[in-house]
Amino acid sequence: MTLICLEGASGVGKSTTADEIAKLTNAYIIPEVNFLFERPSVESNTWYLERQVERWMMAQDKLKTYDTVILDGDIFHPFSYNWCLNFEIFNQNLELIADFYRKALKEYKIGFPEKYFYLYSDKEIIRERKDNDLTRKRRNFEKHLEIVDSHTRYYNSLNEFLPQYVHFVEAIKVEENVKMILGNLNSTTNLTTPYSTEFLEEIINRLANNKA
Repeated sequence: MTLICLEGASGVGKSTTADEIAKLTNAYIIPEVNFLFERPSVESNTWYLERQVERWMMAQDKLKTYDTVILDGDIFHPFSYNWCLNFEIFNQNLELIADFYRKALKEYKIGFPEKYFYLYSDKEIIRERKDNDLTRKRRNFEKHLEIVDSHTRYYNSLNEFLPQYVHFVEAIKVEENVKMILGNLNSTTNLTTPYSTEFLEEIINRLANNKA
């Protein structure tokens, strides 16, 4: 049983790729927060974080019956996204996010996927795909595109701590994305446990000491 995460810019093809993998294999997809849950009219500063815990719990349950579970979007998204925006937009500073994940990890309520697959493409290609996709509304799409370079650097940095933990996939065709991902499902990483406090602290320290 394997738990993986697909990440990348909005519109790069994560959901389409995940859907195709699920068609071809015994895989289950855990959608991102905004698809799974309805946002409350008054949202606490930990509401989004708490939903990531729920996504993790869903994934653990589905791993009992599926060969592969796919997180469509990172369960640690609040780290990368807020860092890219210099922790200035949402009411979530690094200390709040770090303390939440430390506690959840210690209680085995959240953990790291076995590996990441980061889909990337040229910004103009991503914009064109978004314009041609009438099935989804993508809120703040241009803002997401503006931070894609910083976002990519964040996931590159994970490989500095755990070599080959994040596989970068140039998203040209869905079929090629699927082939690359399925071909690397069983590749090994240095992540010894999904509940690695050491790895979490490496991430927190890097974000604290480096600007996006």
